[in-house]
Amino acid sequence: MPISVNVIPELGLLHNVYSGRITIEDFLHQKKQRGTDPNFHMNMPRVNDLSQVTEVDIGFKELLAHAISTRESLSEVPEPIQLILVGESKSITPAVAMYESLYAACGIPFEMNIVPGYPEVLELLNLPPDSLKLFPEFCRLESHLF
Repeated sequence: MPISVNVIPELGLLHNVYSGRITIEDFLHQKKQRGTDPNFHMNMPRVNDLSQVTEVDIGFKELLAHAISTRESLSEVPEPIQLILVGESKSITPAVAMYESLYAACGIPFEMNIVPGYPEVLELLNLPPDSLKLFPEFCRLESHLF
């Protein structure tokens, strides 16, 4: 599965790890999967790790339809949702730019940040360094920076 979905209730956030080739079907599956977790709520911060993505196979029309659907599902969210994208690479930069632009144009209430690693994630979310232990092991590679 190209997307691993993990709600971390101790931190009150959703952590998605994307890998390999990502399609719109993967986005839809991720939405369905997170909805089955009783600890998930729509306005929780989201950390999307893109460091293992090799290709994004999502067209403009597919992403636009997804953005419109997302806007509708978030219509009741009172405050912008913090969305942090981790590990952007040159191979996915155009897809991330399209995602960011479409979501902004559609008025989706995300406060989006793109960061190189987990020290920046913890800083943006105002979390202590020891909270890194709640993330998958590969996320701790930069723990020496704390």
